Amino acid sequence: MSNMETHPDTARPPACSPETLAKRRRQHKATRPQLLTRAQLDGRTSAAKAFDKLVADIEADLGGRDQLSTIQLVLIEAFAGAAVTLQHLNTRLALGQEIDLSQHAQAVSAMVRVASRLGLQRRAREIIPDPLDYAREHS
Repeated sequence: MSNMETHPDTARPPACSPETLAKRRRQHKATRPQLLTRAQLDGRTSAAKAFDKLVADIEADLGGRDQLSTIQLVLIEAFAGAAVTLQHLNTRLALGQEIDLSQHAQAVSAMVRVASRLGLQRRAREIIPDPLDYAREHS
């Protein structure tokens, strides 16, 4: 029995050597999941291409990437992920395969919610020419 089991009211765990603590820390770090980013993935799959094209198209519709906030950029990626998922489910449905209708409904619902935040109308991209370039072109 351990110290903790024999004395349940003891608040301190049994003493460990520094080597044991270091080993536990190394084990803990080794078991942490690594977060992947899109940049780390192979973008040659059809799903990745569809995702990237949709993101670029939506960013252009909303006036360009440089005009968008970080929150808008994340919401665009969320929309694209739901849209690619929905495309996959619709393709399976068209092939006569069974799909999870709740997953389909969740993807549609997510898209509607995100689209309502981002807006459904295209925004004109603001193009302001550099005054020096403009003067050179029109002189």
